[in-house]
Amino acid sequence: MIQGTKSKLTRATHGITYDPARDLLIASEPLAGAIATFPAGASGEVAPLRVIQGPETHIHRPYQEVVDDVHHELVVADNEGDSVLVFPWDANGNQPPLRVIEGPNTGMREPVGIGVDPERNLIVVATDGGTKTWQHNGGLFIFQRTANGDVAPLRVIAGPHTGMKRNWHMALYKDKIYVAVTSSTAATGGYVPPYDRGGYAPRPGCTGPPRLGDNSRGFIGVWKITDSGDVPPEYIIRGDASPSPGSLAINPVKGEIYTASGRSNDLVTFLVPQFFAADGGS
Repeated sequence: MIQGTKSKLTRATHGITYDPARDLLIASEPLAGAIATFPAGASGEVAPLRVIQGPETHIHRPYQEVVDDVHHELVVADNEGDSVLVFPWDANGNQPPLRVIEGPNTGMREPVGIGVDPERNLIVVATDGGTKTWQHNGGLFIFQRTANGDVAPLRVIAGPHTGMKRNWHMALYKDKIYVAVTSSTAATGGYVPPYDRGGYAPRPGCTGPPRLGDNSRGFIGVWKITDSGDVPPEYIIRGDASPSPGSLAINPVKGEIYTASGRSNDLVTFLVPQFFAADGGS
């Protein structure tokens, strides 16, 4: 456990990314407006190797971050700034970003999840949907990787048929987007994606839509990176035995998805190799 005043972290760390190429842990700290990097084997009250923090960084309330090893960049979803910030992977101190995606044309409200596809040159952003006003539902916003400024997304996956209301962390693998939807539109009587679109029932006998009280707990959904509009997920994990997902990590080699729930204080592993199959699991 990394903790203490030297670590520059408080109890509100919202995103941790492992950089396998350099054996590093990168943590976002919303309350401090900072991104801190540690050796992966660090423990106790240790000082970070680097901290990105200060007015020139444009960091306000960072949530998830991801490393693009192909282009040597660190990409950050900033919830408070309604923005995506792109830094050199080894950025440190009060360093300005290389690029910033923000503005009304982006359509984003409260980005919370981020993913980079260096092969297709895409950035995918998962949004919380605007909890400040509760006027918007969450969505997935797909931009060119090199986008900069107030630019419109290439595609947006959003709408009642997606089931998304409040998203959280996400991950990319090949042509798939994996999203932790912490609260679905079904909480207010909206659409819940059906099991016949590849849904995964987490226990025997759980074959239909969950009760209304469970709908608000959300689900883990999988979309194609080429999807656009009001599209239901291709695959879904939800039901009585599944938590309300607040974070998400994937292990395609073992066919596993990991999620944690802040509501139930659970850490759960799902074995779903079909979600990662080369043919899309069909």
